[in-house]
Amino acid sequence: MKKPICFMLVFLVLLVSTNFVASAAPFEGDVSYLFGIGGSGSQGFSAHALAELVEQVLVDGTFLSTRAKEAEEEEITSSRQLWSIGGLYRPVAESEMELFVGAGFLQLREESSETVRGSGIYGKFGLKVMPMEKLSLLADLSYAPKYKEDEEELGHLFSARATLSYQVMDDLGLQGTVRYYKTSTEHSDTLVGGGVTFWF
Repeated sequence: MKKPICFMLVFLVLLVSTNFVASAAPFEGDVSYLFGIGGSGSQGFSAHALAELVEQVLVDGTFLSTRAKEAEEEEITSSRQLWSIGGLYRPVAESEMELFVGAGFLQLREESSETVRGSGIYGKFGLKVMPMEKLSLLADLSYAPKYKEDEEELGHLFSARATLSYQVMDDLGLQGTVRYYKTSTEHSDTLVGGGVTFWF
């Protein structure tokens, strides 16, 4: 019961906060409820926001939170939170396609029998295509080549996301999302789900 409530709270916070930035800059955001595939058994929600500060320069942020049973017969769960924030430059901005490149900072935290916390600087490449009216596909790839826990170098972290949205109202659309991440220390998950997208 707590998960749907959390999901709705995040959605409401994002929706209210966008009203403050809407008058200053174009804003796009989405929230999704996700389920792990491939035997991970994880569930959770994700949120993404993209705001244009000046022409072709944007701020980009993502958040993913999941929980999973460590064993089928156990009630104890492990949780992970992956978040990132960074800047993007849009070198291509056409009516049917946009390209993004940028960089930022990300962090992965896991809580089970012990807490693992890693972070690093990432580079990102993304694109948005509009194959038909009211339909859009947003996809991005992020790579942190020196992903670290405290001062110890762990290796790298790779993350990918694809969201297909269909606009049902002026400021609101329905969407499906696929998310994937993996670190060199074998922390990984693949999730699919859906939710809403909103524009201002």
